[in-house]
Amino acid sequence: MSFSAEVKNEILSTEGMDECCLHAFAYGIMLFSRAFSYYDMYLMTEHSGVAEKYCELMEKVCGVKPNFIKSDAGKYKIEIPDKEDRLKVLKTFGYDKKNGASRINWSNFTDDCCKIAFLKGAFLTCGTVNDPNKNYHLEFVVPYMNLSKDLNLFISDYPDLSVIPKSITRNSNYVIYFKDSESIEDLLTVMGAFNSSLERMGVKMYKDVRNNVNRKLNFENANLDKTISAASKQTNAILHIKNTVGLSYLSDDLRELAELRIENPDMSLRELGNNLTNPISRSGVNHRLQKLCEIAAEIKK
Repeated sequence: MSFSAEVKNEILSTEGMDECCLHAFAYGIMLFSRAFSYYDMYLMTEHSGVAEKYCELMEKVCGVKPNFIKSDAGKYKIEIPDKEDRLKVLKTFGYDKKNGASRINWSNFTDDCCKIAFLKGAFLTCGTVNDPNKNYHLEFVVPYMNLSKDLNLFISDYPDLSVIPKSITRNSNYVIYFKDSESIEDLLTVMGAFNSSLERMGVKMYKDVRNNVNRKLNFENANLDKTISAASKQTNAILHIKNTVGLSYLSDDLRELAELRIENPDMSLRELGNNLTNPISRSGVNHRLQKLCEIAAEIKK
């Protein structure tokens, strides 16, 4: 089962809605179905629970019994074939056969709880959310431009949400989507998918920790590469001095460090400084090694 299907199952498990919320819930499911007009009214879905809920609400809220068709491919089509039944459904939500349902009728919301129920219904029929282990993406695919604008405004203005939807057009549909994890978690929580929201948070925490570890390892590897490159350059310079003028050419402090570096090519600057007869700081070691490289360069001229 996909993560999106699990979220829808969790939303469908909501119990104890007031009559006003049940009305708004039914409105969200029907308004954002594949077709919702006097001339055509039906839902297409692969989710059996959504199909059954559509039928249940159509009878309970609108008093209309729909046709339930399941294809060999496992898809469900629930349609209202009779025009008078379609008109009855439209009138339930404040429309008529001339005034098509391409905009949200705000009079269907008695209170904020009704708006939550409406959003749940909308997600069940036109929403999807990706598995958080893959990427962060939640979207509503809406068939009409004005309806998508209304839904965008509905979500943006909802008091318990601080989210900014983005919009694109895809295959003649209007898509409202969210890519950031916090917005998706907030939406899932508001719609009552608490377990799914917590699962997303857990995955996000794991990803954040993993990314921080990777960044640290990359940083350490880069530093290691830099250290190895510098040590190789220093060792070659010291060997050049040794093979040309001899290490006795150097002052006592430079000669001691040169010998220590040749014998310990893997030592860090701090370790080199601590192993000198008179220990010095990391920056002191770095200064002396640079001096040795300069001497080698002068000898090569």
